[in-house]
Amino acid sequence: MLKRLEIRDFAIIDRLALEFGGGLNLFTGETGAGKSIIIEAIGFLLGERANSELIRTGASQAEVAGVFCVCALPKRLAAEYGLKGPEFSVKRQLDPGGRTRGFFEGRPVTAAFLSGLGDALVDFHGQNEHQSLMKPEVRRALLDRYGRLEDECAAYGSVFEERRRLLERMDSVSLSEEEKRRSLELYRFQVSEIESAALKTGEEEELSVLYPRLANAQKLFNLSGRAYELLALGETPAVPALEKTLREAGELAKLDGTMEPVKESLSQALILLRDAGETLYRYSKNLDTDPAALDQCLSRLDKIAVLKKKYGGSAAAALEYAARLKDRITALEDSALDKKELSAGLEKAEARLLKLAEALHARRLAAAKKLSAAVLREISGLGFKEVKFAAAVEAEEGRFTSSGMDSVEFLFSANPGYPLKSLKFTASGGEMSRVMLGLKTALAASDNIPVLIFDEVDTGVGSAVGRLLGEKLSKLARAKQLFCVTHMPQIAAFSDAHFYVEKAVKNGTSAITVTRLDAGQSAAEIARMLGGRLKSSELGRKHALELIKESKTIKKSGA
Repeated sequence: MLKRLEIRDFAIIDRLALEFGGGLNLFTGETGAGKSIIIEAIGFLLGERANSELIRTGASQAEVAGVFCVCALPKRLAAEYGLKGPEFSVKRQLDPGGRTRGFFEGRPVTAAFLSGLGDALVDFHGQNEHQSLMKPEVRRALLDRYGRLEDECAAYGSVFEERRRLLERMDSVSLSEEEKRRSLELYRFQVSEIESAALKTGEEEELSVLYPRLANAQKLFNLSGRAYELLALGETPAVPALEKTLREAGELAKLDGTMEPVKESLSQALILLRDAGETLYRYSKNLDTDPAALDQCLSRLDKIAVLKKKYGGSAAAALEYAARLKDRITALEDSALDKKELSAGLEKAEARLLKLAEALHARRLAAAKKLSAAVLREISGLGFKEVKFAAAVEAEEGRFTSSGMDSVEFLFSANPGYPLKSLKFTASGGEMSRVMLGLKTALAASDNIPVLIFDEVDTGVGSAVGRLLGEKLSKLARAKQLFCVTHMPQIAAFSDAHFYVEKAVKNGTSAITVTRLDAGQSAAEIARMLGGRLKSSELGRKHALELIKESKTIKKSGA
């Protein structure tokens, strides 16, 4: 569960701190107010790609931080991450160069780490995400996730990789001696270049944090030194002045007990000031102002950037590429294995691959049958008269891909008397949104992801269906923490926590404010959403209160 979210200088958000609870956390506001930016900030925090345009105009960097409940993680991951307390913190920063720095419990981590953490914590349903159902790989991934086929997919993938290596070696033995020599020379050079760089996971992120500190070392030294001087030294130092004030307040409290809280506040302030002074002193003493350290850091970042550009876009990709090159070198150098032996090995690998592909196909067929029933059950209550849905799996014999030999299609019909056809050809935008919600709801019942985020799941639906969507989301929120951006009052009425997002111009610049609404304010906002001047009319408020009362009755009944 996401308990707290802090956003600073992100898009048009200046500073924002929000507290969340379980259930349905819902965001409303005028069109263009920036509701989706909050969802985008959560995505950025958990490893999604970002560019420097997300930094608020005039700011030096953007930052998003979150506090999550450890109970949200599977026990295996909590143990893997070394988490022992009830909460853990995540933070990510973005600089003008487009570089990001991630932190997990205060330790630098990679974007890949945050992305993996995000996959375990949150399932996003973004605007127009239903359109992703057009992609075959998305449909297959949804089915595999529902069927919990991770182990089967991994076993198949391992043998598929073995077959790929054997095919490469088959190609190698067919090369001429001159071709082998040239290939070996290139591969050895590339492996040497990568290995001599001694790349380490997370190193670039750590250096990205260190670089601005080294680049501004003298300025940081002067600032921290002056701050410490103002606290503890100088003509009118703050700490001695506060010590004197505390003594006076102590005498005051002895004579008048009502001043005891003042004395306690001053005592706490003194402790904080002393701690701050010690931190500033240590910070200034430990700053590395050696220009050579800055040169080394910059040189290392440049080296990593060059290798990333040449070998796959990341340090991890470069290391993986080097491992593949070593396989090719081994294949080229191994003259003991002839084409006949390799052919026999390849034949065995393909037999194993076929067996695993057939087993995976059988598991997918079984999962597809269950998914079809689950999705149909979920979408039947979303305003369809006679809806049909089926997940179809077809095997393409002899065609091995990295994910098996299956193609997955979602079939759909919303009209009585019409046969099932491909969802991408038969469903409107609103219908596809409801099917995606049905899929997400079915998946939520079968996996352990604790947080679901829906950004405008109500796209293309009317008020009657909106109420059904609200009911479905509320039901889902009994087991999961939900975040939802909506324009529909029928959905807003089901909120457990209602946040109003507003964009205003401050000092000539647009900025977002977010207010958690109480019951009365929520009713007024729902009245506004119902249309035009109804916000200030008794009729509008009455209608809003009726919606809220109806939603409470539905939630209480557990329907």
